[in-house]
Amino acid sequence: MRMKKWVLGVSAGAVMVAASAAYASEVLPKGRQVAVNHQLLHTPVEVAKDGTTMTSARAVAEALGASVNWNERTNTVEIQHADPAYQHDQAQGASFLSSLLHGRFSLQVEVIGHKEPGTTIVFSDGYVDVPENTDFQKVFLMLLVEQLRDQTSQKIEFWSNKELAQAYVEGRYKADTLEGWSGLNARFGELTREGDQAYLTHILSVHERDAVILGTYKERPLR
Repeated sequence: MRMKKWVLGVSAGAVMVAASAAYASEVLPKGRQVAVNHQLLHTPVEVAKDGTTMTSARAVAEALGASVNWNERTNTVEIQHADPAYQHDQAQGASFLSSLLHGRFSLQVEVIGHKEPGTTIVFSDGYVDVPENTDFQKVFLMLLVEQLRDQTSQKIEFWSNKELAQAYVEGRYKADTLEGWSGLNARFGELTREGDQAYLTHILSVHERDAVILGTYKERPLR
């Protein structure tokens, strides 16, 4: 990743950023606020007699997605700014987390039926709204599993299309591509229980799967 680096020489005291190069030594608090990208900073703000605004350089830098480090040897505060792609990923992650916490994604699941002994087919109407990011989709899948604590099936399959899930359960489907039935692409997750261990898999396509390895979920051993 290409990084841009600005080095600011400052004393060991508080780091302040000013709107102009020169300001009066006497400051008068006026209740002014500082916003970065339309988000208010919750840090002290002071205003000099000449109107210069002063607040924490660390708060401003971090709000812009930069990292701030103190180099004791050179008595320097070092600010490193990530590239725009990194900033976008950070913003997208924060937006997704906020949406989850505010209930903007449906976590409802509906049991469609049983395809074979020990396998339960469920439908989720919220998966299609999750951004196409495998990490976000995995987190969403884990939250769906929490809604099915009372399900004791050995295997649970998660589908994003109700009609296709019903056709699968009822056997109303047939191969329509060289690789088989295209409707299987609506299957996005699978929970398998083996004894006391549970394995959770995010299904990206008919041929591509990605194990969820977090907390109680472990990578399934090769056989």
